Amino acid sequence: MERILPSYPLFVKDPNFSLWSATENLNDKDVETWFGESKKIYGFLKTKGETYYFMGNGQKFLPVGAKKAEQTKINVTAFSTDYEFLCGETTLKLRFVSPLPLTDLELLSMPVCYLDYEMVGDSNAEISLFINRNLSYNDIPETFDKRVRGGVVQMDGFESAFFGLLRQMPMSPSADFGGADWGYYYLTGEQAWILDEKELFGYVANGYRGFVAIDDEKYIGAINKAAKGAILLGFDDRVSIDYYGDYKKGYYLENHTIFDGLSETWNNRAAIESKLCAFENDLLSRAAPYGEAYKNVLFASLRQSIAAHKLVKDNDGKVLWLSKECGSNGCIATVDVSYPSMPLFLLYAPELVKGMMRPILKFARMPIWTYDFAPHDAGTYPVCGGQVYGISEEQNKYLGRICEGNLFSTVKTQIPFYLLPKNYPLYDFNMQMPVEECANMLVMFLAVYEKDHDLTFFTENKDLCEKWVQYLVNYGLKPGNQLCTDDFAGHLENNVNLAIKATIGIAAYAKLLNAFGETGESKKYRAIADGFAKEISAFAEDKTHLPLTWDSGEETFSLKYNFAFDKVLRLGLFDQALFEKETDYYLTKSERYCTPLDSRKMYAKSDWQLWVARLTDDMDKRRAFIAKLDEFLKTAPDRVPFGDWFEADSGEFHYFRARTTQGGCFILLL
Repeated sequence: MERILPSYPLFVKDPNFSLWSATENLNDKDVETWFGESKKIYGFLKTKGETYYFMGNGQKFLPVGAKKAEQTKINVTAFSTDYEFLCGETTLKLRFVSPLPLTDLELLSMPVCYLDYEMVGDSNAEISLFINRNLSYNDIPETFDKRVRGGVVQMDGFESAFFGLLRQMPMSPSADFGGADWGYYYLTGEQAWILDEKELFGYVANGYRGFVAIDDEKYIGAINKAAKGAILLGFDDRVSIDYYGDYKKGYYLENHTIFDGLSETWNNRAAIESKLCAFENDLLSRAAPYGEAYKNVLFASLRQSIAAHKLVKDNDGKVLWLSKECGSNGCIATVDVSYPSMPLFLLYAPELVKGMMRPILKFARMPIWTYDFAPHDAGTYPVCGGQVYGISEEQNKYLGRICEGNLFSTVKTQIPFYLLPKNYPLYDFNMQMPVEECANMLVMFLAVYEKDHDLTFFTENKDLCEKWVQYLVNYGLKPGNQLCTDDFAGHLENNVNLAIKATIGIAAYAKLLNAFGETGESKKYRAIADGFAKEISAFAEDKTHLPLTWDSGEETFSLKYNFAFDKVLRLGLFDQALFEKETDYYLTKSERYCTPLDSRKMYAKSDWQLWVARLTDDMDKRRAFIAKLDEFLKTAPDRVPFGDWFEADSGEFHYFRARTTQGGCFILLL
């Protein structure tokens, strides 16, 4: 089977409802969470007296007569992963659908996915799906109480089996590599069951044949006999986010129940499919000039980028679009994650970009945050409790620790930082990203205004923007020794790419002031930005490319991806000739999978590859960057959801997986 992606999204809705297949054949290996924890989910087809398993590692069922279905096809679309199997003389067609259209926030946030199927060749065939109780909790540490409770609910025309932990601990854990230890999963079909492993073996064997089973291995199951239909999986987390002390339900569940979502999906899939098809057709039309390789990159990015968020509302009814830093520290609403992911959401739902920014703006006004630059994050997912990045090591003893194990590294408990008094010595200035985050926020303000032409959002936060732009004016051109979004690369002084970002941030603020009617102040800040840009351009004049820093030579380089929003926002700070010179140089440094981030290491970031591709007007050059990422998806060694930090030559990934930053791959469509 030809590989398309390193890992295939099956059911993905948010960071705690995210199931993937890390192999081409759906029945070669068990399903995994985005962070790689194995979950026992088995799919069976009964046809003409035989039982075939099509999903999960079903070899344990071979002794009782199960056969492995022969997979013949795999395909990926915007919102589905599709398979086809031969089960004897019967053909089974499957589509794992995650409805995530950015143009419909109700459907986007409705916590239900489905397996659409068609059985061809046997009018009496039967399809079933069984899910082990281990889906409802994190598998470590072993001391956790893993007792579950559940049952079956009869609805109008279908049944739904559900389970969840007996102990419900909302907001626990608040960490990176893990899921929720609370909430209930609902598996829906014509018939639904809750059963133990012995009963499951009996079902597969068409009757009890004698075998050893673990009686406490509980499953929920759904069985359908219609030739065409769907099996649904929903997740009712009951509470989704702790937003500065207020527990928030998901956007959909605020005014609906999980049963509303199941009924809507069961009865109106045709309408759902129509919305998904319209979105996909629009996306394909936009991407058509770039060919099949770009389509594959976008399809690999779309569901992943959306499902790394949770959609809720604040107390004023405004949208909050809260990201989780999957694989990179678990932070929530991180500014320098929102910034690279922004292109996707600007394209289809600019209100969601505001939803990314609101938690940061709220925290920036709290007494504990005394800095004159923007915060980095709003807490650790799913808790917005205040920035956790860059906390002083001297303060760690006051913050506590939670469980250590294979999945959860030692992490800080989420105390309510936002309640701490002014001047509390919580943060280490040397571990902040001051220029990075100030410029990111200012660029995002202009980007959403350019889309919706509503100045209200900027007006409400103009006072913060004034502080942040002044920081860029004072410290942006020759940044001191500090971190940027690529913090894994360490501190860097005189970072030219960061200077470019500061320049664009100042120009963005100037353009907002002009729209606001403050033309005098607008001209003042535009002149400052022009002065910065002139100095950067002059520095590049006698060089083949811009070096890594102001004080390093041409033996160094870095991807100047921050140029991209000069073009996207039509700021006109830099000449196209400079952009072409930069992209030409990057292509000379290209390895098998892409161009390294800079001259210090071989590692790369996938999102930035397409940000620098956006700089050139030459379609062939753009396609050259795209082709490398397509090659990465199809051949890189690690089978994880689209990793964005990896070695440019070998493709070996580093930690980051399933992150929303891949929304940056849509920048060529802006």
